[in-house]
Amino acid sequence: MDVQIQLTGLNQFLAGMYDGDTSLDTLVAALGFDAGQLTALGGRHLPAIAGCLVEVIRRRLTWEEKDLWFRIISRRLGLDGEPPASLEATAQTLNIDAAYASYAEGEALQKCRTKAAQEEFKKELRRIALEELAKGGEKPARENVLWKLERLADLHAAADLARIDYEARRAEVMKKVQDELEAIEAEYKPVLDAAQANAGALEAEIKNDILLRGESLRGAMYQAIYMKGRVSWDAAGMNEYARDHPEVLHFRREGQPSVALRVTGRGVAGESGSAGQN
Repeated sequence: MDVQIQLTGLNQFLAGMYDGDTSLDTLVAALGFDAGQLTALGGRHLPAIAGCLVEVIRRRLTWEEKDLWFRIISRRLGLDGEPPASLEATAQTLNIDAAYASYAEGEALQKCRTKAAQEEFKKELRRIALEELAKGGEKPARENVLWKLERLADLHAAADLARIDYEARRAEVMKKVQDELEAIEAEYKPVLDAAQANAGALEAEIKNDILLRGESLRGAMYQAIYMKGRVSWDAAGMNEYARDHPEVLHFRREGQPSVALRVTGRGVAGESGSAGQN
């Protein structure tokens, strides 16, 4: 298998999936890795990442154990590392009609162009990149992460100072027109309050009417939509049930881990700039 052919085909697929300027490099660069990590991901880890992403595409285009759409895309673009084939040659290899191969190729790409598919693909790419860095033993130094946290405090402090200055200058301007604004507000507030109250009362009547009728109704400008009550599950109860019936855990889904940054309140943000990066 030729890795370069696979990478070229993958970039062609990504250009069609997102837009003409999107490639594996640009997607990785947008995931928030630092310069050293990007160098590693774009170098020695790139073949492994490409192979894993091709597998993600295969899963996306496979249902009911059938992956014909993926095989068509794979042969047309060379995702299998073999030279790309023409539409006719691909159809002949897979023993299908050329017209159907053309249709399936377009539908396969469209299936991956949805916003949900694009976001899921980026999440998978982040997961794969993190796994490759971890397997390579490229764990960031604790001191480096702490330096970044201090640097983040400095950046937010600078932004806060700029925001304070902005608010002060804005207040000066607003003070000049405040009296006029208050006069206008006093004139219109009773009218607006009355209109809002009337509209709110009528909305309540309409909602009750729709609930009593049990159906949606459409007017010239507004539509009242009747919706059945949402079904929900008691998470604590289900966890308790799963202790005695572990087979239900097959249907449980757990999201990927994430990181949240919070202000600790320790130290003075403006004094953290002296920390160095090791």
